[in-house]
Amino acid sequence: MLLLKTVKNSFYAYAMLTGTIIGVGIFSLPYITSRAGLLTVAAYFIFLGAVAMLIHIFWGEITIKTPGHHRLPGMARIYLGSFWGRVATVTAIGSLLGAILAYVILGADFSNSLFNGYLGEGEWLHVILYCLIGAFLIWKGDKLIAKLEVWGIIALALIFAVLIWKVSGHWRLENILTLSGQAKNFFLPYGVVLFSLWGASAIPDVQDVMGRDKRRINKIIVAAGLSAMIVYAIFITIILGVSGAGVDPTALGGLTGIVGADIEKILLALGILTTFTSYITLALALNKLLIYDLKISPMTALVTVAGVPTILYFLGVNNFITIISFVGSVMLAIDGIFIAAIYGRLGQASRLRRLGILAMMFCFALGIVYEFYKII
Repeated sequence: MLLLKTVKNSFYAYAMLTGTIIGVGIFSLPYITSRAGLLTVAAYFIFLGAVAMLIHIFWGEITIKTPGHHRLPGMARIYLGSFWGRVATVTAIGSLLGAILAYVILGADFSNSLFNGYLGEGEWLHVILYCLIGAFLIWKGDKLIAKLEVWGIIALALIFAVLIWKVSGHWRLENILTLSGQAKNFFLPYGVVLFSLWGASAIPDVQDVMGRDKRRINKIIVAAGLSAMIVYAIFITIILGVSGAGVDPTALGGLTGIVGADIEKILLALGILTTFTSYITLALALNKLLIYDLKISPMTALVTVAGVPTILYFLGVNNFITIISFVGSVMLAIDGIFIAAIYGRLGQASRLRRLGILAMMFCFALGIVYEFYKII
């Protein structure tokens, strides 16, 4: 029975982390690859995949060694001081809100395309429903959400099966090989790829499920990271093999004329489930951050998590690729710098380890500078 419980908890933890990593970012990757080139995106995945897994391992060790229930702001306060704790609070909330908003935008877009004839015109009602259902599930707690992540992984597997089944006759290798990319887009994938590989917000929840077994948590982190990269590679190959340079920014939109209306509805339904599972995990992480680190009441935290993304959407912040690029390049990079800095304070680190941490922080800082330069 003990072995069965351990296996069950390991699977739930793996599903939670994998489901957090694989989310809305997957639908932007074919479009980004078509603009930057396959080799460029592959190089980003190899480099940033290693960086993201290291950050997740660092964060896992931090959560194991620190008593209590703390998210990034609380950890920064403990290890770096109150000032950096306040800075980490702002950036952590910003990164989670940005990611949640991206999921709401794409999820509502899929929902609107699927149910438009039944729920009226426009996406506004779908945005509200998305956030209300999310609030209900957060109120129900971790275990239900962990189980929901399992269904999210199943939905993603079904998307792949349906795509392979319906587009196999339209898939052409030359559609991929002719995508050379443009030199001016060399830095384009950075923020999107980093966003697509990031799952640090779920690590404390993984630790809640797994306990303080560092070795087992690290195995789950590596397995989830590798699984995400494999899934992304397959998805990019399928979509670009069919659509080529004409790929739609949301990936699924460009397949309408190929898969047919009925299959399109199935893909949209599965797309809703896939994006919603990651959305709800991030929303839960933000909810706990507000409760444990800012000492906000559970009801106020719940209203904030559900209401702020909805308000931002209605204020016109609704381009999901722009949002995930900024969140990845700036907000998540800042989170990464904080995690690396905290990890360096955990004990006596070798000179080589300290140099590695500084190099990682420097790379994140360069990405932040470039993103602001691009905006200006």
